[in-house]
Amino acid sequence: MSPIEQVLAAAKTIAMNGHTPTMALVKGKLGGKVPMPLLIQGLQQFKAIPKDQWQTLPDLGDALESTKQTANTERQQLEQLFQTQIQQMKADFDKKIESLEQRIAQLENQS
Repeated sequence: MSPIEQVLAAAKTIAMNGHTPTMALVKGKLGGKVPMPLLIQGLQQFKAIPKDQWQTLPDLGDALESTKQTANTERQQLEQLFQTQIQQMKADFDKKIESLEQRIAQLENQS
């Protein structure tokens, strides 16, 4: 879910609870994760939506769940990337060790 959709969802939640969505309330709902220009844009968009069309907006719980799923997916991708890099570094290290051992053996044979 995009940051704008998160702002819209937060504003909807605030409005459905009987309060007027403000920058401070929306920012508080989202935990300060959304940049200020996007907060302003999202809040302006929300204020332009007629009340009878609010039901088409995503719910905040859905927005937060989507964000958590995205974060989990990104975390898993990073873990896989790190594992791949570690395996490659280990393989490179093993090759260098083998090369050094061969070189040491050659030097010992020359003596």
